[in-house]
Formats: sequence, C-alpha cells, structure tokens
Amino acid sequence: MNTSHAEGIHAAVVASRPELLPWMPWAREPSLPGALAAAERGKKAWKNDEVFHFAVVDKRSRDVLGIAGLNREGPDAAELHYWIRSDRAGRGLTTEACRALIAWARDELRVSRLTLWAGRENKGSRRVAEKVGFAHLGPLGWRPEGGLGVFDAESYELRFSS
Repeated sequence: MNTSHAEGIHAAVVASRPELLPWMPWAREPSLPGALAAAERGKKAWKNDEVFHFAVVDKRSRDVLGIAGLNREGPDAAELHYWIRSDRAGRGLTTEACRALIAWARDELRVSRLTLWAGRENKGSRRVAEKVGFAHLGPLGWRPEGGLGVFDAESYELRFSS
C-alpha cells in the first residue's frame, strides 16, 4: 500500500466503519490525513522489513477494497491480517488476496510459519482463516482492543513444510 491508495482506503473504512469498529481501534475516527499517515508509516516499516501492507484492489474497476498484510514475528514467521469493504465481503475476494499473500510470504519472505487472530464473533475473518489453510489453535492468550473496547479472539497458525 502506498499514499496513492490512501483516499480509497479511507473511503473503504468509512463505508465499512460499523463492521470494522468492533475489531479495529483505528476505525474509531477515520480521516484522510490518518490514512495518509498510515501509508507513510507503512512505507517506512516495509523498508525496515517489519510490516508489509498491500491494498486489495478490484481487478476491473481498480477500486481499493481493503488491506491484506503481514507483520514480521522474527526471521521465519509473520502475522497475517486483512479486511475488506463490507459491501464486497462474502465474494471470495479476501480469500483470494490472502492466498496470494501467503504464497508471497512463503516465497519472498521465506517464512516457515504464519499466525493470525480473529475476534471470536468475527465469523467472516474466522472463515477466511480456515479457507486459506490456517489451523485453529484455540483462544488467544490476550484480549485485543477494538474500536469499542477489548474482545475475545481466537488464534490460528499455518506452517509450511520444508
């Protein structure tokens, strides 16, 4: 993701705010300057080999639909995260984006393990995790903070065979 995607990301967040708010603290007060600042932080984190955000873009319309990304968890592991506009959810687009990102993580970052967590009540995110091959490990050992406060979450893992 880069600053050219910031306006589309902001529009997607605003359009999906009710669905994002329980899980994402940054959905509390979305703003275009905030999206631009996040893109700048993301560029720096990419250069530092820490965080890799990709804008999910519709192939035909070129509309920005959301984000799929990875946070490094050491040299051989990363945490996968994703979200998509509410009006485009349920069409397999997040699953498609995550499959591409998983292959990229394996082939380019050379990770052997991916993790992710999803809100216990976030059925869509949990469904994507299972569709792309993550194993459910059980309750997350801590409670993440969303835009409405903390929530219970579930932990997942995907290991690549060598």
